[in-house]
Amino acid sequence: MFVQYLYMASSADRPQVKHNDAVVLYIDDDQAQLNLIKLTLEKNGYSVLATTNWRHALDLLAAGVDLVIVDYEMPDIQGHELAIWIKGIDPDMPIVLYSGAPNVPEIAKKRTDACIPKDAEPYLLMAAISNLIMKRRISRNYWRQTS
Repeated sequence: MFVQYLYMASSADRPQVKHNDAVVLYIDDDQAQLNLIKLTLEKNGYSVLATTNWRHALDLLAAGVDLVIVDYEMPDIQGHELAIWIKGIDPDMPIVLYSGAPNVPEIAKKRTDACIPKDAEPYLLMAAISNLIMKRRISRNYWRQTS
């Protein structure tokens, strides 16, 4: 049921917003979850780079990523620790902590731009992604115009 509902985040009864030029990097050690969210993001118009390896994810940032989604609990790193690495490379990169953990510490939430539980309604993840990408684009355009 949840899988079907998550996939339906882009169904015909919802308005389609295409983000063909937006690239989302998704990092999750759970391959099934990675595939499901990748498919959902693509059905909602995003280009998606997906990996289970956080080290590989750091290399993928060079591909022109607009937003990063990172799992909180991974085998050798936690999502907020990875967020620190990513912000070191690109301080303005929006990062969504997408977690199935029952209790995410406040420090982890403070290191990211949004924290969405994996059991939340799918539109919450899509809304967070859309809002953060739009905010980044508005900020970039503002600074280009004032320079």
